Amino acid sequence: MRIIALLCVLMLTACSRNPVTGKSELGLVSESQEIEIGESNYQLLEQAEGGPFVTFPSIEKYVEKVGKKLAAVSDRPYLPYEFIVLNNSIPNAWSLPGGKIGINRGLLLELHTEAELAAVLAHEIVHSAARHSAKHYERQLLLSAGLLGLDQVLSDHKYEDVAMGTAALGATLVTMKYSRHAELEADQYGIKYMVAAGYDPQAAVDLQRIFLKLSEEKKQNWLMGLFATHPPSEDRIRANQATVDTYSSGGFNGAQEYENAMRQLRKAAPAYKDLDLGYAALKKGAFEKAHVLAKDGIKIESKEGHLFNLKGKAEVELKRPQEALASFNRAIELNPDYFDFYLQRGNLKYQLGDLTGSEKDLAASNTLLPSADAYLTLGEIAWIKGEEERAMNYFRIAAQAHSAAGAEARKKLEH
Repeated sequence: MRIIALLCVLMLTACSRNPVTGKSELGLVSESQEIEIGESNYQLLEQAEGGPFVTFPSIEKYVEKVGKKLAAVSDRPYLPYEFIVLNNSIPNAWSLPGGKIGINRGLLLELHTEAELAAVLAHEIVHSAARHSAKHYERQLLLSAGLLGLDQVLSDHKYEDVAMGTAALGATLVTMKYSRHAELEADQYGIKYMVAAGYDPQAAVDLQRIFLKLSEEKKQNWLMGLFATHPPSEDRIRANQATVDTYSSGGFNGAQEYENAMRQLRKAAPAYKDLDLGYAALKKGAFEKAHVLAKDGIKIESKEGHLFNLKGKAEVELKRPQEALASFNRAIELNPDYFDFYLQRGNLKYQLGDLTGSEKDLAASNTLLPSADAYLTLGEIAWIKGEEERAMNYFRIAAQAHSAAGAEARKKLEH
């Protein structure tokens, strides 16, 4: 019922708020309801997109510092802005209503100056404050019979087993392509915020030129990320340049500051390449190759939990359960706030006969991000314990996902 109420709030808000200032024109919706939409989806989407990037905490502090400087000069500085770096190689940035902003590790590696980072964050601040993604979603509701499972919304990602629910709304809010008007509005006001915060606005134009070049080269990871929702074009570059020309030239660029902040990440970049190649190998069934890539990545960056998670997944497939258990334990030690680490260890403990430990891990995983995979195994455990009604409830939840786990749950319900 809560998600239905939130959708109703979204529909009403579209008719009642100024697109940038957020001021109510009809007085139908409180600002607290708008903020709730962002907050109720923020953690779930963060988890589905790779989880928080905790390997180098100073990077998120740096991004947050830049973001807060821009938010302070925005038209809605009082929103509860949050800026998080996500452990995801796809170059992307996104926003939710009410000031929730995410930027992927992969995009940070493509930027060169603090002013370019400011251009990205200022753009997303406008999208968030203006509720562009939410309004786009409202239009989609008129064409749809209901919510899709998150496995459909995030079909290009590796977490296809997330169960249907509130997370589907959050994913839809950030994966839809923005309208040309919304993009130009975000550019225009974003440049205004950059100037007010003391940054060189020319960085916003230079950034779009880089994006356009990459889009013309059809870089696959960019096509899956920023270009999917923020398409660049020559017209957009010209419009941005015209906006920049209305301001005095100059401002802070911050090339050295940015390089200092990203030094650890750039040094670890080969480890993340090993991580991505390892997941590709795992998907193709090349388990030994995935295992080697995980170990190579760990030699470069031993504090990255995702590398140990990859190693553990490969070890499960290679029939090395005790080694896999040690790998998942290490992943959780390094990052105790990511759902998939608990999910993998919980499923392994089930295979090893540790039903109590499995239940605990799967419950922890579902607290962070509900998944069909976790609910399926919880159903199996309940069935073994003779708790048939509880097992069937778990299977019904899992059956909502259009995935292997969802299909298996539907079979269980048929028998």
